[in-house]
Amino acid sequence: MSNVTKTILVAAVIAVPAWFFIQPQSEANMKQATTSNTPEVLSVRVAQPRPLSDYQPLVFNARIEAIEQSDIFARADGYVESRYVDIGDAVKQGDLLARLSSPELEQEILQAKAEINRQKAMLDLTEKVAKRYTNLRDSGAVNATEVDEREAELAVAKATLATYQARLEQLENEFAYTEIVAPFDGIITRRQAERGNRITRSDVTPLFRISRSDKLRVIVDIPQTQLFSIDQQKPARLTLPDIANKQIEVPISRTSGEVNRETGTMRVEYLLDNAELGLPAGLSGELAIQVQKKAEAVHIPVNALKTIQGKPSVMLVNDESQVEIKTVRVGRLDNSEVEILSGLIIDDRVILNPNARLTEGKNVSVLE
Repeated sequence: MSNVTKTILVAAVIAVPAWFFIQPQSEANMKQATTSNTPEVLSVRVAQPRPLSDYQPLVFNARIEAIEQSDIFARADGYVESRYVDIGDAVKQGDLLARLSSPELEQEILQAKAEINRQKAMLDLTEKVAKRYTNLRDSGAVNATEVDEREAELAVAKATLATYQARLEQLENEFAYTEIVAPFDGIITRRQAERGNRITRSDVTPLFRISRSDKLRVIVDIPQTQLFSIDQQKPARLTLPDIANKQIEVPISRTSGEVNRETGTMRVEYLLDNAELGLPAGLSGELAIQVQKKAEAVHIPVNALKTIQGKPSVMLVNDESQVEIKTVRVGRLDNSEVEILSGLIIDDRVILNPNARLTEGKNVSVLE
């Protein structure tokens, strides 16, 4: 081949356009490239909150206590000389329950009385002497200093007599405590005193326990999560399983006004009129408390609730078909549904079984 021919062939190759050597992309490759640029859209199932129409009462364990109860201790030392009541006896305020014998105290009282009599005699003599010195001062038979000394002795004698009299009053008051009396009407529910027992004021065991049970306290401890749900204007319903499932309506009496830091509960007391029922204190039962009706309270499936950053939350599908996270306040929970006290409305679309791929602002499509 000549040099001229070679030159013509090289020039022809160079003249071919660059697009001639580019391979066209396949349809699959083009589809894959298009898909990679499109945001992922997840499919979710949703449910709408249902308005709460059935307001079931809250049920708590309750204990029943007497309206008044007191342990009776001795306030004097001695021996039980007589006991006048026993367990189950009904007593009135001021009734004598027991009498103590205190020979030591009686002896101190006799001694105090003797000291008073002696001091009265000394005072009488001191008054007479002081009076003579006062009369002689004008005649000049005694000087003013001697008169002042006699008057000072008279003042000391009067003060000493007052001290002895106060001591006698104290002993007599203490002796009055040897008679043990009922502080209020009630029933003797415990008796520890027996004739001949040695009793002191420092004893930690009471002689008697007295209870007044014509009215009873029905006591419940309500968790703070349910504290603002109860209706304090309506009576609660007390059930006593051990008494043929007896149900009694009881009005609220008082609340402690303080949540216990250790238990997270607040004590609430209801009042049970027991004049005719004859129920003993110490029973236990169940108290059903009516709840306040709240228009914003709704029900949602339990599998829609999720804990996000330590708070009860739900995921919603908003009008832009994006995920929105809402924190809610939870009420009662059962196996299938949970009560939402606030945070949702019935028009919300709540995502069921939200997973980790769902985040705030994520695009989703709702499955029908």
